[in-house]
Amino acid sequence: MSRSYFIPALLALALVSPVSLGSNAIKEATSFKSEDGNFTAKLKGRIHVDAALYDEEVTSLDDGTDLRRLRIGVLGTVMKDWIYSYNYDSESSVGYRVKDAYIGYKGFQNIKIRVGNLQQPFSLEELTSSNKITFMERSLANVFAPSYTLGAVVNTWGKHWSFAAGYFEDSLGDRHNDNDGGDSVAARVTYNPIDKKRFKIHLGASVILRNLGSGQTVSYSMEPESRTADVSLLSTGRLSDVDDITTYGLEAAVIKGPWLLQAEMMQAELDRTSKKDPTFDGGYIQAGWIVTGERYRYSGKNGAFTQIRPRSRYGAVELAVRYSTLDLEDETVTGGEENNLTLGINWHINRNLRVMANYIAADVSPNRSGVDEDVDIIQFRLQAYL
Repeated sequence: MSRSYFIPALLALALVSPVSLGSNAIKEATSFKSEDGNFTAKLKGRIHVDAALYDEEVTSLDDGTDLRRLRIGVLGTVMKDWIYSYNYDSESSVGYRVKDAYIGYKGFQNIKIRVGNLQQPFSLEELTSSNKITFMERSLANVFAPSYTLGAVVNTWGKHWSFAAGYFEDSLGDRHNDNDGGDSVAARVTYNPIDKKRFKIHLGASVILRNLGSGQTVSYSMEPESRTADVSLLSTGRLSDVDDITTYGLEAAVIKGPWLLQAEMMQAELDRTSKKDPTFDGGYIQAGWIVTGERYRYSGKNGAFTQIRPRSRYGAVELAVRYSTLDLEDETVTGGEENNLTLGINWHINRNLRVMANYIAADVSPNRSGVDEDVDIIQFRLQAYL
């Protein structure tokens, strides 16, 4: 079998035979380590297959299916202290399909340095892997997260805190906004005032200072937390004469065994040369309950959530609810406002398989065209990952 089909074949096998191909077998089959431990390599991959039904009033949203993500990649170490990663998503809708791709160094105590195509240190939800987020799509407020960008970042951490900062230039592609040109400085700090195995409190703050130069054009647009129809109900259109953008984020989460309460708020302030300066904001609050009793897992080193680990051969069941909001209307900009209520149920079959279902009630008042509308969405995902 050629290497180009190795990971898709393993993922497909995991989908049809979760019992015969367990997590340990997958790990052994996709990992390499030299005898002296100086060199390692681990194959990574994910398949997210979606289906969605829409009940719309104004904007046409077509029911259908979508191969949301198909990623193949590798990560590992060279001479123990040097690290590398490369991920390619053939289904990405952005202009460039390379995702996490970097070379780094971890030889200093509690310090990691990376250079390449990286996620900017911003937002708890954004920095939690799409394999591990509670809902099928991130919240409306995720429009402000720049995601993968060319640059360099330094991470450091202690027993109850983490800090990351970096310098970034143009993104290779971003589906949410068209902010080409300029450079950014980003930083994020997290703190855990309570940090026990089954009881944790997470607090965090982020900021991005983006200098676009003189009189650049940017835009913000967002789908209704569903990507199958690939239609944005909110959009600022192209905003000219933008010099700088300052984006702030605050985040908090409480984990109590199988219970989770999580919230974020974000704001983007635009500095325009010859026009009024608009401010856009958004946020969400969500709660989760793992019915089967497993605990929510969290990495203080990264300040982000990690994978739920089912205890039973029948997997783990999770229920969740989220309220999210986004306001792209201020000054002379009329990009629309939206409030969503989402109900979710997840079946974590094992560490490599998950089935998800979401119901979304979207209240758009108004949409990008200035018209009020309500949209009901039912969507499903079958997800396999290494």
